[in-house]
Amino acid sequence: MKQPPWLLAPEGGLAVGAVVVLDDVETRHAAGALRLATGRRVTLTDGAGLIAQGELTLPRRGPATVRVDSVVAAPRATAELTIAVGVLAGPAMDVVVQKAVELGASRVTPVCCERSQLDRRRAEARSEHWRRLALQALKQCHRARALAVAPPVRFGELLEGVDPSRGVVAAADGGPVSGWAPVPDPVLLIGPEGGLSPGEARALDEAGWQRLRLGPHVLRAETAVIAGAALILDRLGG
Repeated sequence: MKQPPWLLAPEGGLAVGAVVVLDDVETRHAAGALRLATGRRVTLTDGAGLIAQGELTLPRRGPATVRVDSVVAAPRATAELTIAVGVLAGPAMDVVVQKAVELGASRVTPVCCERSQLDRRRAEARSEHWRRLALQALKQCHRARALAVAPPVRFGELLEGVDPSRGVVAAADGGPVSGWAPVPDPVLLIGPEGGLSPGEARALDEAGWQRLRLGPHVLRAETAVIAGAALILDRLGG
């Protein structure tokens, strides 16, 4: 049996018996791309861990509403993965955010590295776009907890803010992921399109970050995010 389509609800409004008013974006999505009609069963998530089901009302004008008749709370992950990625240009960063949601990462931290094509100012200007993208991606993969997209940080700030025991960095000369001993809430660092600079790689080594090899070939940065996140989450049991 086909599952009810998913829609986003405002946080704090999901309760049995509540009538949830959808925003303009979700109303257009329901009426347009999904071609739903009044009376259709739908699933709602608020991105904060609640999943609700109810009946859709889609008027000719005005916002869609859903009368909620059941609510459940999704369990939290036992271990959370942060993906720190050297800021990528164009659609590549969008791919990173979407796939991080689908794979089950908890956070994406954009990092302004020496070879990043976007500086911090331009990365900050894109941050709200990435957060909206992360929320929209919840619907496709049926995920109840939103991916956190952190404000962009400089490489040095990342190094100072992460316990080295949690840090792993994708590197062609690293060890296999099968030999990595899982740690609580790891941070996976993927360099930008041009890779990490020699100085950045040296700083990571000196700080004690572990190098991990993601495969036999040179990967595009966005591909490395997907491969690294999948391998590490599998090792974490998620």
